[in-house]
Amino acid sequence: MQKTANQAGTNNRITVIDAMRGITLIGICATHALQHFGAFPSNTQPPFPLIGTMDDITSWILQYLVMGKFFIIFSFLFGLSFFIQMDSAAKKGIDFRGRFLWRLTLLFLIGLVHSAIFRNDILIIYAVLGFPLVLMYRWSSKWLITIALFFVLGGAQLTYIGYQTLRTEMATQQIERPAERRARWQDIFLHQSFKANLEHNTTEQLSFKFNFQFGEYGRGYMTMGFFILGLLTGRVRLFQNMDKYRRNLLNAACLSLVAVLLLYAIKPLLPPGEKLTFIAWLAIPVDSLINLLSAYLWFVLIIELYNRKSVQQRLGKIVSYGRMGLTNYILQSILGVFIFYGYGLGLHHQLGTFLSIIVCLCYTVVQIQLSDIWLKRFRYGPVEWLWRSGTYLKWQPLRLEKR
Repeated sequence: MQKTANQAGTNNRITVIDAMRGITLIGICATHALQHFGAFPSNTQPPFPLIGTMDDITSWILQYLVMGKFFIIFSFLFGLSFFIQMDSAAKKGIDFRGRFLWRLTLLFLIGLVHSAIFRNDILIIYAVLGFPLVLMYRWSSKWLITIALFFVLGGAQLTYIGYQTLRTEMATQQIERPAERRARWQDIFLHQSFKANLEHNTTEQLSFKFNFQFGEYGRGYMTMGFFILGLLTGRVRLFQNMDKYRRNLLNAACLSLVAVLLLYAIKPLLPPGEKLTFIAWLAIPVDSLINLLSAYLWFVLIIELYNRKSVQQRLGKIVSYGRMGLTNYILQSILGVFIFYGYGLGLHHQLGTFLSIIVCLCYTVVQIQLSDIWLKRFRYGPVEWLWRSGTYLKWQPLRLEKR
């Protein structure tokens, strides 16, 4: 069997990681397209019955196989890449922690600009969560596993619920209903100017983002758990020792598949509850485990497919797409917002789920082709190059040397 770890370029990159990042970006784009890139899907009337059926099928596939799964892998890969950078520097006798903190500061600024255009930006949250990750770098694996499980299984949300139940004044506060808030936001996204959207995204949306991530929903704590899992995976050098771990990965995948099916069977039996209640919290670990185990199944599937030389050759351009992950993530957002928002093409009424995904996949294919062409001439993607240059406070070489 071919070793996955051997599938590296001249700069010793483990290319299966880049391929995984590229596939993950496609899944994230599809998820955003389903939501019209944060503008909320509108009640589009299908032009003919077949499209309506395709909308239903596409929605089902995305809900059960894609949504929530690829964000987990994307977050996991951030933690893994963090370890790889720290470990590579350590082998050269360099403590990279200070430099990485500065790198995170730059990522925060990049995320701030991206958030102004696209309200569902995740880069700014990654930058914030990266700071404690640096502090955790040398903690013992036992502690890290405990913390990761606490976050991933909803422990932080349960703590928040307990805290809020002690605040009796919350019951008397006048809080805007979600449906009213959504309608107000949708009016901004679909009918107001680019300037109005920028102002909204950099004020109310930014505040909502941090409340969503670290408040009542606690999504950010789960993301922190995925970062830690990526760090731990790097620490055991999974990709460098794939032959050693392959059988265990496959056995765990079989168990994960059974567990996912059981969890989907259990989920409808959970009693409904309002948010910020213990009953509602019970659904959090169930949903989290479904998404986590489903993401793991995708993780193993990608590794197994990439281990086949024929598949590896076909995914060569996906590797380039993944290497330029930051550039492509930002570009797919800009394109999606332009296509669906009112100040752009405003196609939110014309495109249902199926056609939205088709449009997303079409420009993703273009991005994949352009990424491959770009990296045949340059070392890094445009945003990656700027980020790297800023990290070292020195312009980094961009163009590849001609042979």
